[in-house]
Amino acid sequence: MTVKEKITELATELFLKAGIRAITMDDVSASSGVSKRTLYENFRDKDDLIRSCLDLLDKKFNSEHQQVSEKSENTIHLSFNMIKIGVIAINEINPLFFEELKKYHYTTWKEVHTVNMEKQRSLLITIIKKGINQGVFRNNISIDVVVTLLMEQLRMLHDQSLFPAGQYPKQVVFENVFINFFRGIATQKGLDLIDEFLDKESEYFITV
Repeated sequence: MTVKEKITELATELFLKAGIRAITMDDVSASSGVSKRTLYENFRDKDDLIRSCLDLLDKKFNSEHQQVSEKSENTIHLSFNMIKIGVIAINEINPLFFEELKKYHYTTWKEVHTVNMEKQRSLLITIIKKGINQGVFRNNISIDVVVTLLMEQLRMLHDQSLFPAGQYPKQVVFENVFINFFRGIATQKGLDLIDEFLDKESEYFITV
């Protein structure tokens, strides 16, 4: 692992735990044990460091998805294992991270958000098509319509005017969006697999 990779790894942990504004470049320098000169030789500024952190998070997500894909027996297991990963992330990541990323580093957030939304849409379409072929999702749905509906619900998940954090725990909203979505497009075979999975993994979920 290079010095730049080590700094990125540590900075990512700090940002996810405390939020972005609370962590300064001085904090990153001190925590990583590198001089500020070395820090700025690897990153132009805090925005550059944040972008590197977001790239790392993207790589970790892709790696997790690959691992889950390899061990999942069917599309239901794949979908709900990914939901479980999302639930774990919600409980481990300080919500300030995403709020401050959008508010104080909007250009970086917008670039990454646009790419991620396109990736998520493509991934969902692939998963639903596989699920239809496996007989766990209904074959009479409009894939484009249901994916668009889910993407819009995901956008609303972060809308504080709709779901104030003090009134609606983010995990509860997240689970209601995803679990009800997949139940809604599932066949009876798919519903049975969903119930089986949620029963087995109930310790990770609130709304089951």
